[in-house]
Amino acid sequence: MRVLQLGKAYPPVNMGGVELVIKFFTEGLSDAGIACDALGVNNSYRFHSDFNSDHSRVYREKLIVKRFSTLFSFHLIIRLHKIASSYSIIHIHHPDPMSALALYIVKPKCKIVLHWHSDIVKQKITYLIFRPLEMWLLNRADLIACTSPKYLEDSPILQPYKFKCITIPIGIEQSESNENNVIAESIRIENPGKFIVLAIGRFSYYKGFKYLIDAFKHLDNNYKLFIIGDGEEFIMLQEMINESGLKDNIVLLGFQSDVIKNAYLKACDVFVLPSIYKSEAYGIVQIEAMAFGKPVISTRIEGSGVDWVNQNGQSGFTVPIKDSYSIAKSITQLREDKELYNKLSKGALSRYKSMFTTEIMISALIKAYHSL
Repeated sequence: MRVLQLGKAYPPVNMGGVELVIKFFTEGLSDAGIACDALGVNNSYRFHSDFNSDHSRVYREKLIVKRFSTLFSFHLIIRLHKIASSYSIIHIHHPDPMSALALYIVKPKCKIVLHWHSDIVKQKITYLIFRPLEMWLLNRADLIACTSPKYLEDSPILQPYKFKCITIPIGIEQSESNENNVIAESIRIENPGKFIVLAIGRFSYYKGFKYLIDAFKHLDNNYKLFIIGDGEEFIMLQEMINESGLKDNIVLLGFQSDVIKNAYLKACDVFVLPSIYKSEAYGIVQIEAMAFGKPVISTRIEGSGVDWVNQNGQSGFTVPIKDSYSIAKSITQLREDKELYNKLSKGALSRYKSMFTTEIMISALIKAYHSL
């Protein structure tokens, strides 16, 4: 069996949740001895190819232009045409119109697994153009994999195809190391007595960071918020912090390496995911926090799997979207009730170990492939 992961890009290009999953799958399958390559678009106007291992090659095709959150590349189509016959399974990651178009033009004979990460939510007009291609992809797929049972149940697009849908929750490796621990200790020393709150993500419209910042208007100086990430809303959020007089309580750290990110996950007391739209379909960062035994505060987004990943009362709290007061109240409760905090901390780690490890994910993925 030889597998191709087909999607928008491969990290470190376009470092989003879908790209991370492509990387997890490619590396995890290769470690399990299954030949697995990846094909996506580069973030520059040149081709690049490298080997992850003896079982894994990554193709990054030349970028033509980026529009509507899509990396367009004619070279992706040409490359897929050249290599498609080498694979028994092509695993395409949705949403990505470029990959879907390439698959439609090439029309490979092998089995097709469609990984449904999310419905297309924001681009209403462009979605009307893409919809016929999406319908073709749904009908062509031999198997459709969803990230959570909640998303499968709530996505109206998937309902006619439930007979060929399965659920494969995204899993990660626990990233604790001596280097993380040393940096984490220094973070704690620099913030003595503070209840440290952490958030991670792209500063984009659907992340809802402004509601988390607003929540700190209800909290005193015993609390400190760090937000790791970058994006189009960075300046707006920094201005909001300055105007609110919260410069001493909230720090925007910008983009950080995995080592620094994991150190903050180790050092923090609680993790918050304040997203407000269904574009946040899963929230991998929740699992990263849970792997460090951190209670999670996340939002209840209609049709999203975020509040399935983080179970209210088991691994943390779930609160209504755009509700700064509820976020602040949950943070306060976790600081003041040590018994509850310890219960949710243990619950978060237990849920990670029982459901969201790389081993569990790759095992389910291999089982799905063999079923074809």
